Amino acid sequence: MGQLGTKLKQARLDQGMSLEQLNERTKIQKHHLEGIETGDYSSIPGGFYVRAFIKRYAQAVGLDGDALLREHNNELPEDEPVTAPVEHLTRRPEKKRSSSGPVAESMPKVLVALFIVFILLVIWYFYLLSTSGNDVQPEEESGGVEYEAQPEQQPEAQPEAAEEQEQAPAEEPEEQPEPEEPKAQLELESVTGETTTYTFIGPAERQLEFAANGESWLTVLNDDGTELLSLARVFEAGETEAVDVSDEASVFMRVGDYAMLSIELNGEKVPYEQQRKPQNIIIRFDDAE
Repeated sequence: MGQLGTKLKQARLDQGMSLEQLNERTKIQKHHLEGIETGDYSSIPGGFYVRAFIKRYAQAVGLDGDALLREHNNELPEDEPVTAPVEHLTRRPEKKRSSSGPVAESMPKVLVALFIVFILLVIWYFYLLSTSGNDVQPEEESGGVEYEAQPEQQPEAQPEAAEEQEQAPAEEPEEQPEPEEPKAQLELESVTGETTTYTFIGPAERQLEFAANGESWLTVLNDDGTELLSLARVFEAGETEAVDVSDEASVFMRVGDYAMLSIELNGEKVPYEQQRKPQNIIIRFDDAE
């Protein structure tokens, strides 16, 4: 038994805490807690999780986890470096919707002009009717020679033109088609070593969902290296968790056992391109236009 495990176990016993109670408080499995106390870290997947579990154990029993890790660093396995992608994607500018065409803008002016022309033609038509009422001059009392006044020629085509303009229907502006909703696409970008990279093109609102049918550890990091899960932890059979990644440019996931953990993005399953334990999955996000 190492000195680090002895200190942690003694602190637990001083508080009268059993391993079952410590398991409830830290959410670390009992056989991992026993391995930490005996200095046997073979059941814990990697140095990163050994340090994380020891720190959580120390906080639960009232010890300074960081100080213990520095003091007993030589007793711990080497930490595997986990690097998350830091590049940021440039969002495409949204295209402005085109406004109505020039025909729709000038249509009200054309209708007003046609209405004015129609009113003028109606006035001219009634004026001609009123001036053509008296066709014959009255006889003179002195018995002079009778004569007939020549009737004035009346324009006949103008009223018909006015009626045609009145009956002509005004052209209606064409309706602009509504833009279609963006379709979500998950495209395979590359497979390098133990890392598979995807590009997701779809809605700005995004959610990752994890469901375990057996034991598998998992960590999910953003561009800044911040853990997005409630805890970087080992999933048990039947456990699920959802993570909102709407504000992230990309996410990095390290999966312990791919056969025991399924991943979905906006309800669509994320496939495992490799059958490796462990393996990394990177998803870059690009909003659809």
